[in-house]
Amino acid sequence: MEKMLRVALVGYGKMGKHHIKAIEIQPNSELVAIADPLFADESADHQISSSISLFSDVEEMFEKAKPDVVHIVTPPETHTDLSRLAIKHGCHIYVEKPFALSLEEAEKTLELADENKLKVCAAHQVLFQDSGQKYRKDLELLGNTIQIESYFSFKTVRQYTPVEQLIDILPHPVYLLLDAFEKSNNNSEGGDALELVNIHTDPRGEIFALVKQHDITGHLNVSLRARPIESYLHLRCSNGSTHADFVLSGIQKLPGPGVSAISQVFIPFSRARQLMWGTISTIVKTIFKKHKSYAGLGELVAAFHNSIHENSRPPIEYSTILNTVSICEKVAEQLKEHESAYLADEEQKLLDIESSLTETDSQLGTILVTGGTGFLGKVFCQSMRDDNWGVRVITRRVPLPSDRVPGVEYVIGDISDDLPDQYFKDISIVVHLAAETAGGKEEHEKNTIEATRKLIATANTHKVRHFVNISSIAVLKPSREVGGPLNEDSPVDRDNLSRGPYVWGKAKAEDITVDISKKEDIASKTIRLGPLVDYRNFSAPGRLGREVGPFYVAMGNPWEKLFLCDVNTASDVIKYYCSEFDDCPDTLNLVEPDPKKRSELVKMLKSKRKELSVIWMPSLLLRLISISLKFALKLLRPNKKPLDLYAAFSSEVYDTTLSKNVVSKSRIRRSSK
Repeated sequence: MEKMLRVALVGYGKMGKHHIKAIEIQPNSELVAIADPLFADESADHQISSSISLFSDVEEMFEKAKPDVVHIVTPPETHTDLSRLAIKHGCHIYVEKPFALSLEEAEKTLELADENKLKVCAAHQVLFQDSGQKYRKDLELLGNTIQIESYFSFKTVRQYTPVEQLIDILPHPVYLLLDAFEKSNNNSEGGDALELVNIHTDPRGEIFALVKQHDITGHLNVSLRARPIESYLHLRCSNGSTHADFVLSGIQKLPGPGVSAISQVFIPFSRARQLMWGTISTIVKTIFKKHKSYAGLGELVAAFHNSIHENSRPPIEYSTILNTVSICEKVAEQLKEHESAYLADEEQKLLDIESSLTETDSQLGTILVTGGTGFLGKVFCQSMRDDNWGVRVITRRVPLPSDRVPGVEYVIGDISDDLPDQYFKDISIVVHLAAETAGGKEEHEKNTIEATRKLIATANTHKVRHFVNISSIAVLKPSREVGGPLNEDSPVDRDNLSRGPYVWGKAKAEDITVDISKKEDIASKTIRLGPLVDYRNFSAPGRLGREVGPFYVAMGNPWEKLFLCDVNTASDVIKYYCSEFDDCPDTLNLVEPDPKKRSELVKMLKSKRKELSVIWMPSLLLRLISISLKFALKLLRPNKKPLDLYAAFSSEVYDTTLSKNVVSKSRIRRSSK
C-alpha cells in the first residue's frame, strides 16, 4: 500500500480553505496540521476536523506534526522565509502566488530545495483547468506560432490599492503566456532567451508588456478597469488560431489558413458553435463538480503530490517559475515607480484643496467614524466636514489621496483590537458604520459583534457620551412571519444564522449596543438602513432584478414599490442624529418615506445604461418558478435549505411614519444651513 503523504497547511485565510478542499480529495494525501496566528485564540470555533492539529506557531507545527509536504498560503512577503523554513525541516513545498517577490529569492529557494532533494511547486493552477490542458493539443494543427496574447481583467477589491492588486494577480497571465511560448512548435528546442522588450504601466490599474522569443511575439495585457471580466490566451499561428478562455467558454480553435471566401463565411459559425457548447459544458461541469474550489487547483495539487509519490519531475518547470518571477519583478518595479509619482501628484492636489477649507468649529466637536471609507461613509464624512465638524476616521489603511475626503483626519486602527487613547481625544460622538460584509460566522463574530462591543466599551471608558450604531433593516423578521407593514417595534430575528452571517451579526451588535448603554454612561441610538442606493448615480439594488448579458430581468410587478434608502438621505439623517441626539428616536427604520415603484427604478437604470433591454418577470411567474426550484433543490440536496427565489426579490412593506418625520426634520435642517 502506498504511503500517505502527511500534508500541512500554513495560512487559514480564504485561499487556505480552498487548499483544504483540494487536499481532502487526494487519495494518497492526508491533511494533518494547519498553522495560523489566529489559532492562538483557543475559544474560537474554526469548524475544522478534530483529526487536524492546529498551531499558532509554525515552528511548533514542524516539530510536532512532522509533515512531508507543506502548502504555503500566506501573504506574499512571507513566502520566501516560510519556504526555506519548510525545506530545512525536510518538507516538499507548494507555494501560492507570487512564488517570490524577486528573482534572487526564487533562485535561492529552488537551489536550497535541490540541495535537500526536495520538490517545489508554484501555484500555476490555471494551466490545469480544462482550457489550459486542451489548447496545447491544438498546436500541432496550427503550425508555427506568430503571436501570443495573454489577457486578464479583474474587478477591483477595496482592501487593496490598484498596484497591490495588479502585483497579486499578475503571475496568472504571465505564466500562461510563458506556457504558450514553451509549447509552441517553433520554440520546441528552446534557443533564444526570453526578452522583455517593453513595459507600460498605469498605477490606476493597467499593465501592458511586449515579450519576444525567437520569432514569436507575446502581448501581456492586465486591467482592473476594462470590462467585461476576462482571462484568455489567444495564439495566432501560421495555419490558424486558438483561443483558450479561462472564465467560462473553453476553447475555440480555427485550424487552416482561412483565406478563401467560403472559409471566411464559415469561421463565425464555427466560432459561435464552439463558444456555445464550450460554455454549456463548463456550466454543467461546475454544477456537478464535487470539489468546489478554484478551477485547476485540485488537479495541480494531485499532479504535485503524485510527483512526490513517484519521485518524478514536479508539474511546474523550475525555469517557468523563475521566468514568471523575473517578469513580475520587473513589472512591479515600474508599477511602484509610477505609483510613487502619481501619488505625490494626487497628494499635492489634496493639500491644495485642504488649504482653502474653513477651520472646523470647536463648539461642534469632533466625531469618530468607523466605516468612513465606504459607500455611505465617504458621503457622510464629506457632509459633516462641509458643516465644519471635525471628523476622525478609523481605517485599517489610509485611503489613496484621490479617495480621501479633504479635511478629514484618517487614523490607522482595527476596531476589533485595542485602539490608542488619542483616537478618542475631543470626541463628542461615535458613528459606527463599519461591519463585516464577507466571510462566514467567524469573520462576522470578530469584525461585527466583538468589534461593536469593544468600540462602545472603549468609547465609554474615554467618557464619550453619544454612540450612533448603524444597523440594517434586514435584522427584522420578515412580514410573512409576523405580519406587516414592519415598523420599529417589529421583532428582531435574533440568533438566526439561516438568514446569513451578516444579518445574524448585525442583530447581535444591536443587542450589545443597547445592553452596554443601559449599564454605562454612554447613550446609544440605532439606525437601521434600508438597501442603500445613490439616486444621483443609480445602480440597481439586488431586489430589483438581475443583469443577464445585454438584458436586465426586472423582478416583480412594475407598479410594486421597493423600499430603499438613498445614500444622501442616510447621510442627512445620521448628521441630524449627531446634532440633535437627545431629540432623536432610539431606533429608526430608515427607508425613503415615498418609495419609488419598480418601473421608476428601472427607468432610472435605463437612463444610465442605455444598452440594456428590459424583460419583466411578473410576481406570479416568479412565485411559480420559485416553487418549482425549491422542489427540485429539495430532491437534489435534501439536507440543505433550498433557495427561495421569490423571497430574494419580493418587496417588504414598511410603516414609514417615523422615518418620514425624521427625514423631514433632517432636510429642513440641511436647507437652513
